[in-house]
Amino acid sequence: WKLFIPTAQRPGGLKDVAYFHPTFLYESIWNFATFGILIGLIYAFPTLKRGSIFLIYGILYSLGRFWIEGLRLDSLMLGPLRIAQGVSFAGVILGLFGLFWLYGLKRSLPDGVPLKSTDRG
Repeated sequence: WKLFIPTAQRPGGLKDVAYFHPTFLYESIWNFATFGILIGLIYAFPTLKRGSIFLIYGILYSLGRFWIEGLRLDSLMLGPLRIAQGVSFAGVILGLFGLFWLYGLKRSLPDGVPLKSTDRG
């Protein structure tokens, strides 16, 4: 896939590059796929814990952004690293940590004490 950009519209420093990846299209396709995966998970596992879908969305979105940012030619760089890819990597790590906490660590904690007594006397 390629997208032609007229010379006058090209980003500075990329005047000699005529074709670019349509990253906006890739992101749209990725977001629709992510939506399908999340809906599928909701129907396949109706007893997911609160926050699971949010965390999975964060992981999937970050994975997509990491891939798409790798295709861009005009990324903001910090030395040899793309800043957006670093942020996306952090999003994946945080999401995985959140799922681990939700399903692993939290499971071993004792049940909470009810705030109100249900006994009526």
